[in-house]
Amino acid sequence: MFLTVIFCTIMYGQQKDAVLLTINNSPVYRSEFKRVYLKNIDLVKDESQKDIDEYLELFINYKLKLEEAKEQGLDKKESYIKELEGYKKQLSSGYLTDMKASDALVKEAYDRLQERVNASHILVQVKPNASPKDTLAAYQRIIEARNKIIKGADFKETAIQYSQDPSAKKNGGDLGWFSAFRMVYPFEQAAFTTPVGDVSEPFKTRFGYHIVKVNEKEKSLGEVTVAHIMVAFNKDRTENQAEERINEIRTQLKTDASFESLAKQYSDDRNTAVNGGKINRFGRGALNSEDFEKVAFALQSTGELSKPVKTKYGWHLIKLLEKHPPKTFDELKGELTQRIKKDSRSQLITKSFINSLKEKYGLKRNEEAISYFQKNVPATIFNEKWEIPTEDKNLTKTVFLIGKESFSYLDFAKFLQQKATRKTSTKDVSLFVENVYDNYESAKLLQYYEEHLESDNQDFANVISEYRDGLLLFDLMESKIWNAAKDDSIGLQKFYTSRKDTYIKDESYKVIKASSSNKELINKVKVQIEKSNAIEDIKKEVNISDTNMVLFTEEELTKNTDKLTDKFSGQKEQIVVVEEDDYITLIKVVEVLPSRIKTFEETKGKVINDFQEDLEKKWLSELRKKYSIELNKKTLKQIKKELAI
Repeated sequence: MFLTVIFCTIMYGQQKDAVLLTINNSPVYRSEFKRVYLKNIDLVKDESQKDIDEYLELFINYKLKLEEAKEQGLDKKESYIKELEGYKKQLSSGYLTDMKASDALVKEAYDRLQERVNASHILVQVKPNASPKDTLAAYQRIIEARNKIIKGADFKETAIQYSQDPSAKKNGGDLGWFSAFRMVYPFEQAAFTTPVGDVSEPFKTRFGYHIVKVNEKEKSLGEVTVAHIMVAFNKDRTENQAEERINEIRTQLKTDASFESLAKQYSDDRNTAVNGGKINRFGRGALNSEDFEKVAFALQSTGELSKPVKTKYGWHLIKLLEKHPPKTFDELKGELTQRIKKDSRSQLITKSFINSLKEKYGLKRNEEAISYFQKNVPATIFNEKWEIPTEDKNLTKTVFLIGKESFSYLDFAKFLQQKATRKTSTKDVSLFVENVYDNYESAKLLQYYEEHLESDNQDFANVISEYRDGLLLFDLMESKIWNAAKDDSIGLQKFYTSRKDTYIKDESYKVIKASSSNKELINKVKVQIEKSNAIEDIKKEVNISDTNMVLFTEEELTKNTDKLTDKFSGQKEQIVVVEEDDYITLIKVVEVLPSRIKTFEETKGKVINDFQEDLEKKWLSELRKKYSIELNKKTLKQIKKELAI
């Protein structure tokens, strides 16, 4: 699948340049190969694939698969065409925007996320379809409230008196702390641009008129990196037993035992245990555990250890590794771009983009058309369907042209007819016509640009080409290789039988482990184990102090997988003592389990993967015989020279 992604980049509008090769008489140009190679070379981890000759073989395989997919008619399938159109629609949205305006808003949002604001506000409500009289009355009321505060009135008391926010009676307009994206954009804009202690000028949102007082501002907390040891609650361990074990481990840490070593051996979070308990850096709200985060962020100095912390997952010990400042702009840019698309400020980007399209297509507002409809659309349009006077010759006139496409008065009349309902916010015909004209103009501009995007934008054309071929290859590989391997149970069994000697489980050992930072205690354990005393009796003898304890476990270690197996020869009853990071572990081999062939069920996933690779290798060999391949060695030599580092 990775190679499918790598090679799904086809030259759009191929320039005349040297032919590198032909497959079934279809030319593949030098520029295409170079572009694909250079685009993907940094993604390739296998050094052999960076070799141009090796890369060329993979590239040819990719081209052969594409040829086969088209011969099978996969590009004509209804499901393929529908899915491609869906991707095209989805991808086009990224090109229907003003990137300059978007980048400015992304940077602004990033800067605002570096702090948070504590503010209070007063709201005087205004309905979206309010009359000019009601709008003016609301504005005068908010001005009156602000003037009182400026002259010394208490903001809280004024909010209780004037604000129409239902919560104001209880909180006096107090909004608490917030950062970017928590409020509608005009409100956020006022809060972040008003100095601490000041009251903003009145501003309007969809709720009405506001004033906001900024009480405080502070920087964000950033992120932390911590390590932890977790003792989980499960069917074999109660919460009390887990707490007892975490306290035992904490006792070991008090004796300067290695946190990393204890995490590797005893933490139930196996994903982090292999790295000494280290968790990737995170910010507040990232871990779905407020209790864990609260303790993690409270740690101040590197290496500081927390008290046991209980979460819904188990008991934890947390060690601070590093405190981080807030994420950089580059780290957050992608996430912020997506958030802005869903936020009210995206309207600013849309407006800017529409203006750029007007300039691109030379579109000017048709005042004559607007005036015609303001005079001829009846006031009853909001209550009953408007019968468009189709006999009126004016309806053949052009409202505007976009490219070579013409939009008539009649087209706009039908749009007006659709938009007029009893729920229309305004009942003023003149205002209604102006608003609908703006919507119609914007809708048609966006529609026209999107429909012509592939021919108008080379980057978009290349991206669509990648998806087009990627979907083809996915369908082909799914039917020819992946499903075939999964569904052919008999073939899988035969494949496993023919090479089952390669599916080996190495020799393993059932062991008893005893660990402590106290060497004297481990020596006592060694003496007792050599006497074959019971483990429970040994525990009672050595674990008599809360500050010096030995942890006992029974495990199975596999040769060549578990590093501890390198420390002993694998003989039954063998006892070895291993010291690592000032932490001492005694290991006794209780039973030796010899190497054996894994059963089919044990290794089924690996068998399926190997079977798929074998099928693909044989299939590609058939394709190379089926289709003619001619390589221009002179062009290849030139490419190698140009790509030489």
